[in-house]
Amino acid sequence: RKHSSVEEIPSFKEDFPSLPLDPSILNTLIEDAQDWAHANGLVMRSADSKSSSDSCIHAPFSLLPAPFPASLYRQATQVQDATARLYHRIAYDTQWLLNAHENVVKTDQFTRNLCDILKKVTDEGLAQRKTLVIQRSDYMSHKDPFTSEYTLKQVEVNNIASSMGGHAERVSSLHRRILSLLGMEEGRINAAIPHNKPITMIARALFLAWKEYGRPDGVILVIVEDVNQNQIDQRHVEYELAEQGVNPSLIKRMTLTQSHKGLKLDSNRHLILDGSTVSVVYFRAGYSPDHYHSHKEWDARLTIERSDAIKAPWIGLQVANTKKVQQVLAEDGQLEQFITDFAEAASVRNTFAGLWALDGNDPVAEKIIKHAQAKPDGYVLKPQLEGGGGNFYGDEVCDKLLHATAEERSAYILMEKLRPLVVQSYLVRAHHSTQLVEAVSELGVYGYAFGDDTDPPVVGTGGHLLRTKGKLVLEGGVSVGASVIDNPFLYEYRGE
Repeated sequence: RKHSSVEEIPSFKEDFPSLPLDPSILNTLIEDAQDWAHANGLVMRSADSKSSSDSCIHAPFSLLPAPFPASLYRQATQVQDATARLYHRIAYDTQWLLNAHENVVKTDQFTRNLCDILKKVTDEGLAQRKTLVIQRSDYMSHKDPFTSEYTLKQVEVNNIASSMGGHAERVSSLHRRILSLLGMEEGRINAAIPHNKPITMIARALFLAWKEYGRPDGVILVIVEDVNQNQIDQRHVEYELAEQGVNPSLIKRMTLTQSHKGLKLDSNRHLILDGSTVSVVYFRAGYSPDHYHSHKEWDARLTIERSDAIKAPWIGLQVANTKKVQQVLAEDGQLEQFITDFAEAASVRNTFAGLWALDGNDPVAEKIIKHAQAKPDGYVLKPQLEGGGGNFYGDEVCDKLLHATAEERSAYILMEKLRPLVVQSYLVRAHHSTQLVEAVSELGVYGYAFGDDTDPPVVGTGGHLLRTKGKLVLEGGVSVGASVIDNPFLYEYRGE
């Protein structure tokens, strides 16, 4: 279809490829896309070779971009700077964080350990007051049950190990190629597929922190998992850091276990690795209980937090990353303690879904629990975990609420179950056949905040990730095998 203007956001009915695709065209596009993925680094280690890059497969991706309302995409990107500033401020309010988790830590050992480290380093006095959060805020387009309009609702905020930026960039490029092969004009492609360079932004933020520390020979230490299937996605950040001026020899990778043996504090609280000073610690692990096998890993984390290295993120930002904080912020007046500008606070609050605490014998909590037990399909029960998995749905919600003690309930929050836009998609996975399925998507927007607790932080927004999964798949996350990497096809929603 010909258009006179390349500025106009596409209309879904007029511009999106007609589905299903002819089988011969489909097979040709899949082969082309898989070759392109391998040729351009859209790959991950195979499931039976997670500890080595000897055997790689292409990362799971959608063949076509997923239709996503342009107005909601704009809203998500416009609110990101405010969200980054919000969590930067929260992280320095140790007492507020400890109060928020007062009941959670009674039964959640992992969160208790994080809070213990936060209290220790705060009581001791921070050796480094400047911190960096590389954040990804995740949203869904939610169909309001009363108006039937789609609104933007926050699923969660990720302050640690915000991943998939390298793969997200590449899927955007891949989708531009696929749409071109299907005959779409370049102007229409540019309007539908938004600019997407999260790796550039992430590396720029890390480079800013590295320069701020002030040592040209300072090490950037990347804390990694023992075994990481998605290591190649992480490498793209390192390669971009080298492009921005960091000597590759200064970028080191260690697990928390290795850090226990290899890292020391000197008398000035510099973090020392093999005789060199560490300027920046970039956590790509440390967000899951599985990453702490014994007291050694926790001791290593404490050593890092006590140092004057700039952490991305520091422990305060990780404690601020829990589902509990997300729920407390939704309470009346809590968000406004940290964002005093009315319009900015409203822009963030407008993205909140329904969130409820399950603390103690609160009458409101008891009422919500009873309603969730009666209509569990309207809720998700969430623990304080990151990285996909661990949530409870449907009858699982009833069972968990029925058998959990009051203290055990306090470690969870209840969240309104979102009803996202359903689209048709081809989900391409290595060694699997590709079929057209009904699917739903989750939009992540990348951003950062860098600074201390005295002045407003430097913030930036750059890039996005769309993850798409089958309509009936409950859990999210690419690494856990639920979703594929996708990209939004922006269009003006008119009730199609």
